[in-house]
Amino acid sequence: MINNSYFKDQHENNLPTVRIKKAKLENFKSVAKGEIEFNCGKQHIPYGTSSDILGIYGQNGSGKTSFIEALAILKRLLMGARVPDEYAECVSKNAEYAHLEFSFDLQYPNGEIREAVYSFCMSHTALNEDEYQERFKGAPDDFDIPQDVEKVIIFNEKLRLSWNEDGKDRILQDIIDTSSAKAPFGPAPKLKAFVGNASEQLVELEVSKRLAKEKSQSFIFRNDTIKIFDECDLYSVFYQVILELRYFASLYFFVIDTKSTGFIRLNFAIPIYTRFSRFTFDAHNSVQMSDEELEATAKQIQGISTVLNQIVPGLTIEFKKLSSEKSDDGNSKNSVVLIAKRGNQELPLRDESDGVRKIISVLSLITSAYNDRSCTVAIDEFDAGIFEYLLGEILEIFEESGKGQFIFTSHNLRPLEVIDKKFLYFTTSNPNNRFVKLKNIGNTNNLRDTYFREIVVGEQDEEVYNKTKRHKIVASLMKAGAWEVDTYGKKAKI
Repeated sequence: MINNSYFKDQHENNLPTVRIKKAKLENFKSVAKGEIEFNCGKQHIPYGTSSDILGIYGQNGSGKTSFIEALAILKRLLMGARVPDEYAECVSKNAEYAHLEFSFDLQYPNGEIREAVYSFCMSHTALNEDEYQERFKGAPDDFDIPQDVEKVIIFNEKLRLSWNEDGKDRILQDIIDTSSAKAPFGPAPKLKAFVGNASEQLVELEVSKRLAKEKSQSFIFRNDTIKIFDECDLYSVFYQVILELRYFASLYFFVIDTKSTGFIRLNFAIPIYTRFSRFTFDAHNSVQMSDEELEATAKQIQGISTVLNQIVPGLTIEFKKLSSEKSDDGNSKNSVVLIAKRGNQELPLRDESDGVRKIISVLSLITSAYNDRSCTVAIDEFDAGIFEYLLGEILEIFEESGKGQFIFTSHNLRPLEVIDKKFLYFTTSNPNNRFVKLKNIGNTNNLRDTYFREIVVGEQDEEVYNKTKRHKIVASLMKAGAWEVDTYGKKAKI
């Protein structure tokens, strides 16, 4: 919901390339402290010249998925959307709140460069009775409503900006700081730049700030706040950057975490992610589409199929129409399924492997990030079910000729052999320094071998692997086996 007429009429065709350049996490799940600086944050990547990749490696439970979930929360806040209750558990158990900070690089076609830094605190609290009723209305009578559901609270948001004004560089400074209790936000001169002397708008901003806290939203980026700024009609560089970040989050920033891919692994449904929408296809039943919906979706599927046929030779996907009829209102109603084709053989898509279905699900987004310099795509467990050589090829091609920003976590070590070490971070066993780059790695070193050596020898400043003891694993397996025999032995002998 970006209504500012100046933005739409004058600026929409002059949007900057936006990239995440740095992230800081504190008290977020298993990350007490962690910082990642992207390659585009360490060296200037001129407007539209090359891709930026970030791969994160480490043992289970060491913070890889935490980082992707932090990006998922960031996307929803920048869009002005509600952060779902399930993310309340992301605040570390022994902490009152988590603190997250993200830096953005904004490069404009005229050569101007701005840096925006958005930070916020995040806590959680139990739902009140009205919120319980709202969350679970329509639930079946026999549904056991959980009593410990909590919601996310976003507070102490801050937006800082560096920019050029009248030929002078303005250093990074606070634009909006919501920690003040005396006004909707500070500093006072910046507040005036948004609303002028309009006292009525100050009251409306206070209401929006309170509602943002109640509804697990960002005050800065929520629709009501944007509408108030819009009505004041004071189009400053500060307001422009807020609109640009919202625009980026809505149309150019995509996060696929394990919560999103669970249906694929269970083979219940197949979500197809594209730049402009998400389609979810039942793995076992047909779906209903109008002629218009089918035509629009078929174009997206055709694009995915074109690339898929090169990644998995001989494999394509397409719609198969099972029936078509007119509804009472005169509109068409098509019953369709998504099928895989290998030569002349047709198979339901559910019969393909998890890896193939995972690739199909995200391939449109990968295509967008490959072609669009301002597109950022983050995928958790990108390697899940994907043949390691193919995984390496996809990343190598993206590094060589891609344009956008691609973030992934992986357990498969093939990418360590094919992409530059500057694109890779590793998790550590130290929660106060969760993310590191390996030091003293020469250009001729095989990073995969080096990583294995580091696990065994431990030559870095931080331990990258919390070493297991083989004899203790053996002892625990034997103990568990003895317990099973004691518990189920009689049944096993029958």
